[in-house]
Amino acid sequence: MIALFPTIFLLIVCLSAPALAYENPDQAIANKDFAAAEAMVRADLQGNPRSGELNFLLARLLAWQGRYDQALSLYEALLAQEPDNGDYLLGNAQTIFWSGRTDGALIAVKKGLALAPNSQQLWQLHIQILLAQGNDDGLQQAALLLAEAERNFGPEPFTDLRSRLQELRMGGSGFVPRREAEAGLTYEHLTKGYAEWKSAYLEGEWLYAPRRVLYGKTRITDRFSLSDEELTLGTYQPLGSLYDYQLEISGSSSYEILPKYLLFGGLSRKLPDQWDATIGVRHSEYSATYSNLYSANLGRYFADQRLDYTLYLGKAEAASETYTHRLQWTSFYDERSRVALYVAAGQETENSGDPGPAQLISSSVFSLGLVGRHWLIDDRWALSYELWRHEQGDRYTRWGGALGIRLQF
Repeated sequence: MIALFPTIFLLIVCLSAPALAYENPDQAIANKDFAAAEAMVRADLQGNPRSGELNFLLARLLAWQGRYDQALSLYEALLAQEPDNGDYLLGNAQTIFWSGRTDGALIAVKKGLALAPNSQQLWQLHIQILLAQGNDDGLQQAALLLAEAERNFGPEPFTDLRSRLQELRMGGSGFVPRREAEAGLTYEHLTKGYAEWKSAYLEGEWLYAPRRVLYGKTRITDRFSLSDEELTLGTYQPLGSLYDYQLEISGSSSYEILPKYLLFGGLSRKLPDQWDATIGVRHSEYSATYSNLYSANLGRYFADQRLDYTLYLGKAEAASETYTHRLQWTSFYDERSRVALYVAAGQETENSGDPGPAQLISSSVFSLGLVGRHWLIDDRWALSYELWRHEQGDRYTRWGGALGIRLQF
């Protein structure tokens, strides 16, 4: 009985070990045994040395094993015979790219696309090379090329490249720190005899590391014939690879109409297939009362577009909850410029400016707006703008706009 154990053990080992004898190169490739596949292909080439199919397979096997110079010599000979062969052009450009020569790979893939413009794989490789360059010019070209490729071939084949582009935009390899400042004015006309609302602001952002931002804003606001000054400080920070959080605090020394202080915290998470979700909580402390606002957002990128839905739940002191729904569509163009349309409806709580606990009033709301930022050609100056119409129940309707000038330095 004991003598059976060695026999059983050897049988199990033999059955579980991969077979080392392959019937053809495809079986060896399936088992990642590129050396065995190469030996079989070279044996076949002895009987048919001018076979383009066999030489192409050998070039690929050499590239997969990291023997790039030998593979490129074969591709050079193959392309001399068939300069318009899309497979040869793709393999040659891939091998140059894998060898670490991104500039040479870019030249090769452009030549390939000129001869085979309908090759989806060449489009994908072109975008991949631009992303690998990791600089602003490369990302800008990749974004434009990716949008065109998605129009030609559909978004599905480029999902991973779109995700990689978004990761690099938010911070990753090739990140360049930048500082931006913006000054602007807002104006709103109110119906029902209310005085106009006006504000002037100055804000700044410092993107000092990937996914790390510090920002601040100072603002002077006139509402209901009352005036306030406000100072805001905040930050965005990563929390692992999938999460980001935002913290913000603002305060007003006069707090006639604005909160005495405001605290905000938000948490975002990346989701599969270009989705992301964000939750947030804002606490506002006024002169005689307070309110809390909870938000939940779900958004998704579609090529160079984005759609967002946000649900707001408001709870003021000694008042029932209010709910507001907001839907926004955004279009991105010229890499950093964007324009968006939004609509919001529900209930909202605002400060009426009246003294006492009743200064917070809840009413139904309906808003329509256009908002955007357009960077000029030198990518140093930008115009920020917004137009809106806001119905505050039966109290009044606001028509307004904002215009800001932004500087990157």
